[in-house]
Amino acid sequence: MIIETAIPPEELEEIRRKSGAEVKLTVLGKIERNGIPLSRVLIEGNEREIELFMERLRLARAGG
Repeated sequence: MIIETAIPPEELEEIRRKSGAEVKLTVLGKIERNGIPLSRVLIEGNEREIELFMERLRLARAGG
């Protein structure tokens, strides 16, 4: 799965650690959309682990 996000890679790695999800994060590059710099990040792992990471990411960015 590839996501495009404004979240710094260091913060993504911290969220990954805290989630306990066994996923690998790889920054593929940076792009800019509407003046906002975004990182393209490849998330590798089994579907369940990716879902765990993505849920934790949603909660972290929502202040949960």
